Amino acid sequence: MAFPSVGPGVLSTDWLGTALVPSPVEVRVLRPGVPAGEADDLPLLLLLHGGGDSASFLDGLVPLFDRLWTSGDLPPLVVATPSAGRSFYLDRADGSQRWETFLADELLPHLVAGTGAGRGGAAVALCGVSMGGLGALRLAFRRPDRFVAVAVLEPALEEATTWPEVALRDVVYRDAGLIAELYGDPVDEAHFHANHPRALAERHGHLIAVAGLDVYVEVGDEDALQLQYGAEALHRQLFDHGIDHEYRLVRRGNHIGSSLGPRFADALGFVGRSLRALDAPAADEVPAWFSEWVDGQAAVRGYRRTVLVDGPAGAIEVRLRGEGPLVVLLPSLGRGASDFAALAARLARSGYLVAAPEPRGIGRSAGPLDGLTLADLADDAAAVIDVLDAGPATVVGHAFGNRVARMLATRHPELVESVVLLACGGRVPPEPDAGAALFRVFDDSLPPDGHLEAVGSAFFAPGNDPVVWAGGWHPEVAAAQAAATGSTPVDEWWEAGAADVLVVQPSDDRIALPANAEDLVAALGDRATLVTVPGAGHALLPEQPAAVAVALLTWLARRRR
Repeated sequence: MAFPSVGPGVLSTDWLGTALVPSPVEVRVLRPGVPAGEADDLPLLLLLHGGGDSASFLDGLVPLFDRLWTSGDLPPLVVATPSAGRSFYLDRADGSQRWETFLADELLPHLVAGTGAGRGGAAVALCGVSMGGLGALRLAFRRPDRFVAVAVLEPALEEATTWPEVALRDVVYRDAGLIAELYGDPVDEAHFHANHPRALAERHGHLIAVAGLDVYVEVGDEDALQLQYGAEALHRQLFDHGIDHEYRLVRRGNHIGSSLGPRFADALGFVGRSLRALDAPAADEVPAWFSEWVDGQAAVRGYRRTVLVDGPAGAIEVRLRGEGPLVVLLPSLGRGASDFAALAARLARSGYLVAAPEPRGIGRSAGPLDGLTLADLADDAAAVIDVLDAGPATVVGHAFGNRVARMLATRHPELVESVVLLACGGRVPPEPDAGAALFRVFDDSLPPDGHLEAVGSAFFAPGNDPVVWAGGWHPEVAAAQAAATGSTPVDEWWEAGAADVLVVQPSDDRIALPANAEDLVAALGDRATLVTVPGAGHALLPEQPAAVAVALLTWLARRRR
């Protein structure tokens, strides 16, 4: 992206009503002074204030942003800060307030729609101080593919990740009443652990690494709340997991004080470097070896850009990465494009253009959910291929997505070169207890531990941790997709038209039993290739990402010869 020249920023106040948290929420927005017509598609920075502060926290930083824009240390971007009280930006254990969900699912889309920032693939970054640092880390580590960078100062982070240890060692900034509000009384220990950034880094480490999230953690060694111990523990964990990050321990730095201003400038400079890393020279302007070096050294962020496509029934949000032959990725039941972030990165590095459309009802993808058939969903995918004008495509469908992929190949054979089916089902029913667990996954009334048990039982092989799929479920979308399957005869999509098919079958799949894959391969004969992946269940992608990538890339390479 090219960054325009910038003048002094302009502050404004926005208000957002919501049922997720006490409403309305005040949001202060700082827009850089750029010429009209150059203000579209700027990066977006969500800046989270500390405990006891408010959206007006941003007001005091306006001179700093102006200075960094003038010096070129920070490219022009839109900055937004919501008032969150002492919420810790947490989804409370009792469900009474859901601040993290509000930020991710309501505030960020609202800001994109209202300001134009972050639109069209422009980057979104996070920054926070103290309580805001904790919230920013949690938001970024749970959704690493959605952000280019997270920079935190003095994050309110305990060293321990389990409540009994915290209670004994380092509760330094919360009174008992607030703890009860956030985590329950008595404390819901599972909820506390599931929302600790270190626990999230442990569970999502491979996703964070593949997404290439740029991480900056800074803390003073004389923090009055002793937060340096939690920051140091996070630093060591990120290091052990091979997650690139910048860690700074400021000598004689306190939680507040005169040093915080220059330290904030350093953090924002880090964000600026992350954004400028996206602004690589055009391939025809630099030697080939340099382009290859930039591609190898620049942070891998899952998807590099996002576009909106006019579908037959509404807008379709499509995440894109890479250049080359087109590969389209269609996700599992009630899930979105982020499931493919790791695979998308590998495919792009291997010379493919990857397109991952969000299904109707997820992200900015629109269209009615009532009365759907698989043909409707296949037509949505067809519109994406048609608009990109890069087909025919290899279409990869995971679980439910393989039904859409096969219907797409049947209805639009001119747009589909080949089909790849991950966890291929459709004829042989699931094991009864796994099928029951599948329905429980979409039950919003389940407590977190009950929901996670259902996810593990339905989707993951024994010994594989289901927590990586603790979030990302869309019950209304799943219900509509299940109805679309029920309204469409299996014979209309089972054989994927006349396309060649690669079937990647998890050995321990209890939802799409291996007999489905065996029956399909037997029916298709020479058109089909079967690869079995051991140690994986129906989820497959987070369980054996390397095996899936190798199977797909090998298949594609053979077809390109």
